[in-house]
Amino acid sequence: MSDIFSRKWIASLDYETPFFVFSKRKIVDTLGEFVECFPGAAIHYAMKANSEPEVLRTLHEVGSSFEVASAHELDLLRKIPVPPENIIYGTSVKPSSHIKAFFEYGVDRFAFDSFPEVEKIATTAPGARVYVRASVDDTGSVFRFSEKFGADKENIVPLLQHARKFGLQPYGISFHVGSQATNPLAWANALSSLAPIIERLASARIKVETINLGGGYPSAYAGTDKTVHLRDIAHSALKQYRRLPYQPRLILEPGRGIVGDSAVLVSTVIARIERKGSPWLFLDAGVYNALYEALPFQGSTRYRVTAMRPSKDCALALFSLTGPTGDSPDVITREAILPQNIAIGDRLIFHAVGAYSIVVASRFNGFPKPDVYFVEHHEGGV
Repeated sequence: MSDIFSRKWIASLDYETPFFVFSKRKIVDTLGEFVECFPGAAIHYAMKANSEPEVLRTLHEVGSSFEVASAHELDLLRKIPVPPENIIYGTSVKPSSHIKAFFEYGVDRFAFDSFPEVEKIATTAPGARVYVRASVDDTGSVFRFSEKFGADKENIVPLLQHARKFGLQPYGISFHVGSQATNPLAWANALSSLAPIIERLASARIKVETINLGGGYPSAYAGTDKTVHLRDIAHSALKQYRRLPYQPRLILEPGRGIVGDSAVLVSTVIARIERKGSPWLFLDAGVYNALYEALPFQGSTRYRVTAMRPSKDCALALFSLTGPTGDSPDVITREAILPQNIAIGDRLIFHAVGAYSIVVASRFNGFPKPDVYFVEHHEGGV
């Protein structure tokens, strides 16, 4: 995988570290890959992956729709403004006040996965279109959702019948195979499991308009055992889709899959210390203010890291990288291979950091979030 920015170009930036740089072209190009691989599908970017206003504006300008998880995210789209017909409220459990805010803005498509949620939506957004979120097999995904979200398959028909009874429009079925899915057949397998349910719905005189394939489309991080390609996912999913009793329109909710590979983080070494014979590099960015998913309980995402300063003919060494806070879990990796002569003041580049980084960053110990910059172009290479 080629770098979106050349090392020489990044070195030319006169910004104080730590900072993120995003390629708007990369974001647009990746959206185009989804459109090409899933012709005719509605692409709703999942804002939870990265809700930076410039990301949202960039996607809106090229025709993307949005999957939104709260009234707070909706407020960001209002400012652009994104029209309500390009928005779905995809969280299956929601505060009534948030449902009201969406409905008053004109959004009329809501996810649900339980009987109480049907009645909540019917009270707050009468006549709305609703789609039931089904629990599907998410084994093999780094972050699994089936424990917290999703209706059991035997409840899908009763749930949509219940929605119709309360004056709502049965709109579709959605699922999520889990974030950072590693099985390219996961989406096809989920579609296969829904085929008999669609037949039972037809017997109940319910014909769904959409099937929402959700997200989970992975980024290729360092140490990824198997690279999953979007074209392979699409090939198997569309093959199974054509076997359904009929073909509702597809909706996709890529988040990480759109922005994950669109950015780098630049950080400076603030200390180099030997710990039990192993070199540790302390940086001005860590898991709390920049790289949250590197925390072990978050899946131990391993970002590819390179040194900005060329070190020709220098031996490589294994380093542990840690952030600037006083908390021991603030360790980015213990397996960074970098030039042996890395020193205080050197800058490191973390790659593919566009998703679940800025949006979950905190000010733990008072360290601020890194600044964020966007460029129209990107210059690949070394």
